[in-house]
Amino acid sequence: MKRIITRTISITLFIIGFIVAMYIFMPWREAGKFAVSIAHNRLQRMGMRLSYSDVVGADGGFTVNNLTLSGMANISLSSVTVKPDIASSLLSIAPVCDITFKGASVRLGQVMYFGDGGFLLTAGREIMLEDLRSNGEFSLSGYLTINPSSMRIGRANARLDVPEEFSANMGLLRNFLPLVQEGDTWYLRRE
Repeated sequence: MKRIITRTISITLFIIGFIVAMYIFMPWREAGKFAVSIAHNRLQRMGMRLSYSDVVGADGGFTVNNLTLSGMANISLSSVTVKPDIASSLLSIAPVCDITFKGASVRLGQVMYFGDGGFLLTAGREIMLEDLRSNGEFSLSGYLTINPSSMRIGRANARLDVPEEFSANMGLLRNFLPLVQEGDTWYLRRE
């Protein structure tokens, strides 16, 4: 019995050491290029176009500079940093990453500046974006899920603050997004 416990502990420590070493010595720039190329191919099959200027390694992740996603809406970001969260990934048995971005804007007719922010991404049967935050003239906080096959919003509960001069246009966006207005505040809501 003692021998089984000793071997189990040894194997567990070896696996943990291997994962930590892989994380520390990962060639993050190459991993980032590979991830972006997979995203590019998948989005292209869905009729969207992804472009960027370069990918650089970051401490524990990678940064994609000058990223643009074109489709029904055009999304532009000065930079996006992706840092995998190994512990959360192992616990949830799904890839989990901390995403931060700078200089985000969305053009859907008119340009909406979201500024800097981030979220925690979990990629399972659906893509979960938790702890959404941004600090631009349009700001977002809360969570939402996205169906990867249709790229449509699933469940959502996120507050969307918009400039007063833009709130008249929000009615048009109700045709595309699950928007609900409560007083002067807008929410992305779907249960």
